[in-house]
Amino acid sequence: MSYSEYQKALAMGQKEIRACKAKGLPIHPPVLDEVLEGVTTRGEIPLGLVDVPIEMITGTRSAGRKLAFSPSFYPLLEEGSELSVKWSALCDTHLGEGINDPIKAYEYLHNFYVQEGHKRVSVLRYFGAVTVQAQVIRLLPPEDGSLTWHIYQEYLDFYDLTGINYLWFSETGGFARLQALLGREPGIKWTQEERQDFFLFYRRFLSAYDDKTARELIGRVTPGDALLMLMTLCGYQPLWACTASELKTTLARLRTELLAVACIVPPQPPVKKLLHTVAEAMTGTAETMVDMADILAAPVKEMVEGPGSQKDPRFD
Repeated sequence: MSYSEYQKALAMGQKEIRACKAKGLPIHPPVLDEVLEGVTTRGEIPLGLVDVPIEMITGTRSAGRKLAFSPSFYPLLEEGSELSVKWSALCDTHLGEGINDPIKAYEYLHNFYVQEGHKRVSVLRYFGAVTVQAQVIRLLPPEDGSLTWHIYQEYLDFYDLTGINYLWFSETGGFARLQALLGREPGIKWTQEERQDFFLFYRRFLSAYDDKTARELIGRVTPGDALLMLMTLCGYQPLWACTASELKTTLARLRTELLAVACIVPPQPPVKKLLHTVAEAMTGTAETMVDMADILAAPVKEMVEGPGSQKDPRFD
């Protein structure tokens, strides 16, 4: 069996634990039962079989498996444990015929909590899987009128139209703005081809998203916020046609402005200069992007200096 792979995964888990301790962060996945303590949900909705992005599986349904995994679901129990034996056997299965059995999970406020299949999530995450199939039950949050609740209601409407579960914004209005930037009419369901095209584009965006920027923005600006800003500047079609290298260059040029949006630095970027800088970064589309600078200056300035929409306090 793949004990050597377990040793590597264990080392990754131990490394993550050390990093979390140094930053004062939790060293184990959150437990949904604890999250819901004192909360009265408004019912359950079975979503059926869903492709769930691995990075969105943030916790476990109950505390029973909590101590066995790091926050990213790398194993923590020593070699020779029952977990190490079963994890290694599952690793062999993955490398052979693949892991085909879906996990069971709950979704609550856009986070997913594993009920069954912790080891499957762990092995797939270790090997860099993008998604995992899951039988998902959605727990509806209490109607408390909070900003997070309002954003979640917008997410539910967007999900009904698109089936997309990997986007989240720190402000209200994000999902509607995305639809508008994509040229989509309100209330029109997406086709399977449209979903696939956007998913490929989003994964390319994530792969190009500058790691240093992402670390500085975590907890303040979501990847969805960064994508929305980039699409406002450049448009969806020109970005969709970009290579990963071109996207990475453009995002690097936008780093200061993204930090400004997150209020990490004073929000005083030179808007028109920023737009022309972005235009130069877009290989093969410079002339078009320069023409767009004057057109987009006003909406981008509004974005950078503070939109009228509300902002999720979790990202303040």
